[in-house]
Amino acid sequence: MRRGGGSIGRENRGAVAVLIISIKFKLYIVYMGEKQHHDPSVVTASHHDVLTSILGSKDEAQKSIVYSYKHGFSGFAAMLTELQATTIAGLPGVVSVKLNTHHEIHTTRSWDFLGLDHYQSSRSDLLKRAKYGEDIIVGVLDTGIWPESRSFEDREYGPVPARWKGTCQTGEAFNATSCNRKIIGARWYTVGVRPDIVKLDYMSPRDLNGHGTHVASTIAGGEVRNASFGGLGAGVARGGAPRARLAVYKVCWGSGQNSTSCSDAALLAAIDDAINDGVDVLSLSIGGGDEIPGTLHAVAKGITVVFSGGNRGPAAHTVGNAVPWVLTVAASTIDRAFPTMISLGNKEKIVGQSLYHNATLNSSEYYPLFVSLSRCDEKSLASTNLTGMVVLCYAPWEASSKLPTKGFADAVTVVANAGARGFIFAQHNSNILENLNSCDGIIACVLVDFEMAYRIVSYATRAKKSTVRISPAVTVVGNGVLSPRVAAFSSRGPSPAYPGILKPDIAAPGVGILAAVGNSYQFMSGTSMACPHVSAIVALLKSVHPDWSPAMIKSAIVTSASVTDRFGMPIQAEGSPRKLADPFDFGGGHVNPDKAADPGLVYDVDVRDYTKFFNCTLGAQDDCKDYTGELYQLNLPSIAVSDLKGSITVSRTVTNVGPPDATYRAIVQVPAGVDMSVEPSVIMFNSGSKVAKFQLYIVYMGEKQHDDPLLVTASHHDVLTSVLGSKDEAQKCIVYSYKHGFSGFAAMLTESQATTIAGLPRVVSVMPNTHHKTHTTRSWDFLGLDHYQSSRSSNLLKKAKYGEDIIVGVVDSGIWPESRSFEDRGYGPVPARWKGTCQTGAAFNATSCNRKIIGARWYTGGVLPDILKQDYMSARDVDGHGTHVASTIAGSEVRNASFGGLGGGVARGGAPRARLAVYKVCWGTGQNGTCSAAAILAAIDDAINDGVDVLSLSLGSSNEIPGTLHAVAKGITVVFAGSNNGPAANTVLNAVPWVLTVAASTIDRAFPTMISLGNKEKIVGQSLYHNATLNSSEYYPLFVSLKCDKKSLASTNLTGMVVLCYAPWEASSKLPAQGFVNAVTVVAKAGARGLIFAQHNSNDDIDNLIVDCDGIMACVLVDFEMAYRIVSYAARAMTKSVVRISPAVTVVGNGVLSPRVAAFSPRGPSPAYPGIIKPDIAAPGVGILAAVRNSYEFKSGTSMACPHVSAIAALLKSAHPDWSPAMIKSAIVTSASVTDRFGMPIQAEGSPRKLADPFDFGGGHVNPDKATDPGLVYDVDARDFTKFFNCTLGAQDDCKDYNGKLYQLNLPSIAVSDLKGSITVSRTVTNVGPPDATYRVVVQAPAGVDMFVEPSVIRFNGGTKTAKYQVTFRAKQWVQGGYTFGSLTWLDDNTHSSLCSFYLTPMLLSLVMKSLSLRLLWLTRFPSEVHPCMAQYECPVLYHQA
Repeated sequence: MRRGGGSIGRENRGAVAVLIISIKFKLYIVYMGEKQHHDPSVVTASHHDVLTSILGSKDEAQKSIVYSYKHGFSGFAAMLTELQATTIAGLPGVVSVKLNTHHEIHTTRSWDFLGLDHYQSSRSDLLKRAKYGEDIIVGVLDTGIWPESRSFEDREYGPVPARWKGTCQTGEAFNATSCNRKIIGARWYTVGVRPDIVKLDYMSPRDLNGHGTHVASTIAGGEVRNASFGGLGAGVARGGAPRARLAVYKVCWGSGQNSTSCSDAALLAAIDDAINDGVDVLSLSIGGGDEIPGTLHAVAKGITVVFSGGNRGPAAHTVGNAVPWVLTVAASTIDRAFPTMISLGNKEKIVGQSLYHNATLNSSEYYPLFVSLSRCDEKSLASTNLTGMVVLCYAPWEASSKLPTKGFADAVTVVANAGARGFIFAQHNSNILENLNSCDGIIACVLVDFEMAYRIVSYATRAKKSTVRISPAVTVVGNGVLSPRVAAFSSRGPSPAYPGILKPDIAAPGVGILAAVGNSYQFMSGTSMACPHVSAIVALLKSVHPDWSPAMIKSAIVTSASVTDRFGMPIQAEGSPRKLADPFDFGGGHVNPDKAADPGLVYDVDVRDYTKFFNCTLGAQDDCKDYTGELYQLNLPSIAVSDLKGSITVSRTVTNVGPPDATYRAIVQVPAGVDMSVEPSVIMFNSGSKVAKFQLYIVYMGEKQHDDPLLVTASHHDVLTSVLGSKDEAQKCIVYSYKHGFSGFAAMLTESQATTIAGLPRVVSVMPNTHHKTHTTRSWDFLGLDHYQSSRSSNLLKKAKYGEDIIVGVVDSGIWPESRSFEDRGYGPVPARWKGTCQTGAAFNATSCNRKIIGARWYTGGVLPDILKQDYMSARDVDGHGTHVASTIAGSEVRNASFGGLGGGVARGGAPRARLAVYKVCWGTGQNGTCSAAAILAAIDDAINDGVDVLSLSLGSSNEIPGTLHAVAKGITVVFAGSNNGPAANTVLNAVPWVLTVAASTIDRAFPTMISLGNKEKIVGQSLYHNATLNSSEYYPLFVSLKCDKKSLASTNLTGMVVLCYAPWEASSKLPAQGFVNAVTVVAKAGARGLIFAQHNSNDDIDNLIVDCDGIMACVLVDFEMAYRIVSYAARAMTKSVVRISPAVTVVGNGVLSPRVAAFSPRGPSPAYPGIIKPDIAAPGVGILAAVRNSYEFKSGTSMACPHVSAIAALLKSAHPDWSPAMIKSAIVTSASVTDRFGMPIQAEGSPRKLADPFDFGGGHVNPDKATDPGLVYDVDARDFTKFFNCTLGAQDDCKDYNGKLYQLNLPSIAVSDLKGSITVSRTVTNVGPPDATYRVVVQAPAGVDMFVEPSVIRFNGGTKTAKYQVTFRAKQWVQGGYTFGSLTWLDDNTHSSLCSFYLTPMLLSLVMKSLSLRLLWLTRFPSEVHPCMAQYECPVLYHQA
């Protein structure tokens, strides 16, 4: 028999013909659970018997079998047909049969950074206590090892530990002497790996790739002095457990990322051998979505198993290796950077990051600079001669739709092949250096962020001949580098497979790790580099605490982790944009080895609980009758509740590994919208009790023996003292004393203590406490602008007379005048100051204007004729966008408005009595529409003359429109949308300081849609499905596709089916919902009846469902957790899987967590103006119901957020007609909310979600009523704006005294993008509150910066309306890194508070180096988001509200 896809030739003797039958053999893994015999040979014989029963011959069975797993567990890998595998799966004793799969490998300062100083200093107690890992055996499953590396020398090592039972398997270039007293064993496994990959490698444990050597030396490498990569990162290279022994298991083969494979069958064989060989720790820097059964058996044998978490971040739901018994590791940065000086021809210095060390350039010579506004692909650069040049690739808008560094390697190849000498690449994170290896020795490559790149572009634009010089990188170590940060590539939770388990568990250094590769030392990055850091720490803990189980070691590491950096600031997670890290980024936090050695309390897990989980979740599912499936009841050091309905009670048992006599008190941080209680809140240990499981018990003692309640309580204390041994402990333990009607008490007790008390005289009963149940267009209301005269009615609405006679100019796609939102009943004459006109045209005559729409103009100049042909040649709106915007601003009240019954209610604008002036500058429909800059400028010019009070422009522009400055100078407030290019950083548009730039947020409305599965399970998604294209009582066949493109679905008949598009790994490299539109088209054309689409955010792109699905088929968005439950049902359904989709319903109010900054909303800072904080404010922009033609539709975008702020500006203009545009802007920005209705920090959607900061929402979320009475405002003289414009964007005359310091503009925020030493910033505030007032300042200084405000108290009286104050910032440390934020708030004795936002960017020594960006804002209001359940020993808790 020829296996592996060959054919069987059967000769029919006595016949003329020969019959050739093609049979496809594949490698299958048969898992049989616990072995039934101690003798391995008997276990293997049982495997042969199983195969013989199927194949019919013992000889065929022996030929077929590849591995027999016989040491730690029972199972085998064999070459089988699909039919044979199916037959074996039905045999008794077989747990599972799976096809062999392949895993990817995840691709010194770090140990000192973690506090594990190798030398006998006072720093690391753990290293000394563990004797540097002496004789702990670490098994490394990877690409092998390079034994000649100096890191693996065995001088001064004693004999190999006697318990070692492994071997040194020889092979090509690897003989018996390749092992030593350091590398005590080595094995290699090739079966299941493609022959073409094996041929690329050594047929032995020798490591061709370098990955395994790097990992092994990080764990246990001996001390090697003067290690470096071309002089960078120079120092002592060593492992974390330098005296540990190494056992090498080569399971991964090939030479690089695209040609490396790790076979499932080989992994399982290696784990089986490792269990028998006697390893203490298993380290697997290997990716995988499925559980490898052998790891459970390893843990059952006391072996701690450590996995890398994956490199698919920063998207959510990407973490791999998520079973609860292993440690899953995320990657973080360390305090080392490689700044690289870029000198421009104008003497300006720019700093990037690189590993440039071997001089391919003359570092004293300037080279011609070429700027490419693309990602530097071959097509873009084909026509340019780049020989001898330095190329800058700058494409911020393209980068906003891609993950950081994507396309970098291709660009290097293209630029180098074109003969360029240097390469500067702009991306969101300039410290992700792993791709720079492709430049070494070829070309000088430097990474810069978009701010630095913009400065280079600005220089190139203005210079006649631009030149540049690149100096070699230098190494910077220590407090100057903000760290740790979770790496952008590090995979994020939750796991879609196990949302009830918090993963990853821990973060450890994984960026720019220098370790052995061959005979040299190289940098590598990845969770593959983070995993060995934790493996080494596990080895040290195993040495110090040999009696600790793997669960206890895991608990010690997780609960002792740090959630703040060395400055006491919350750890951040890199991505686009950056965010504060949460448990889905780093689990318990960043590993802290010394604290892990003495955690006080640990959470141990009985291995039988793991086995039950495995058997009833992944295995044969026998003996599962009493299995609840509630993963949150596993005794893990975290709690994750993925579907909270009503209330639940979670139990945990802690084991005291600290001093025997100890008392612990709980501190909790309650999640938004959830009540949380811990019983007991105090736990006590003594020498006789190591494990404490306390419950609240009620002790009933019948009639009280005393009339005095104090004496009754004293008797209760006496009872408890007799059991607990101390009156103090009794008083701490008691919760209630029942002393009035009867005698008794409630106290936190262990079960044994309760039993003892039950036996005492006068005690009637002791019962555990039990719980009882009791029997029993939205956006303007959401903002508090209630239209009706009720007690909730808005103070601003009434003061502003609902915007009466304020004129709002809407520069957009026109208007649909017949909409009910623009009726003019009850309106008086047009305001006398109006000087505009009603310009007629196609389907738009003079009567189309009225007393509501008081003017209309249209502008075609600069618009292509083919686009104009699609539209009305008039102010009439064919697209619907302008109508939607106008009705949101000033639409009259329209009852019973809805979209197919969804969102039903009263539609109205925020300023419903305001007048509308329409300026049509946008033409065409949908994505093909265009708005000419010339037309916009003409419209603004007309609007100034016409007499508008507010200009609303839901348009995007990367350049300033000069007319807006003139409008502001004339007293007109100008409001812009910020763009829809988020969540990438540096994507905000319309960033000049005199306009209001608006971000988009969600409101408290959702459209849950019930998906019923054939097994009666209910899944909830989001949709706008309302017109029954499906029979909502009928089930339809379900088809699950891992891709929904035309090619993937071409061979499948989808007629009448509901299709689930589930591609979590593909989605990890795309922005949320990317590809949805194409999927709708493909699935609908294929005849499907419904589409369920899995993406990271199920509520941001809800309006896409209207355009693409309405009336065609039912479309529902679900997140990956919900999708995984559908996939699991489909995989297990014994019969055909079916699904039913019910129409959506509308849910409004506190059940919907809001506001949240929308994922598409743009993020700051502006690369053009980093000295100005943008956006300014966030307002509702997701799922906004407003007029479109004669109906009402939902739309989302900052285009929908902009009119909300425009309406509020109109109301403020009516209430305060003497306020300037700068004062209106200030009132809106400084009065904004940074918390939601539950008092929790507002979050920003993205992949992953993060806490919002000023780059997400400026001053915060708009608060109209507070804006009407802000107390203090920041006014700006229009001449200051004019000076800024003239000297930044204009003719640059009269600029001699212009210092270019934007932070001195009197804005309601401060942005310092290049703090060097110290600066002093001035601000002038104007009192618009009570004339006699005193304000005191409250400040939150950013990390690493001293901040002083003078004066700290300002006073006003009837004769004084303005006051000046100064803020001095002084850098305490020279920090290199990203932005950080602080706050400055003026408070009076009443209710006024005026918040000024700011950010700073300190510089590094004499280098012009971007480091810290600070915007004085919210940190005083940020509770810790990373541990909603906090104690001295943190236990992360996650809630997903159903």
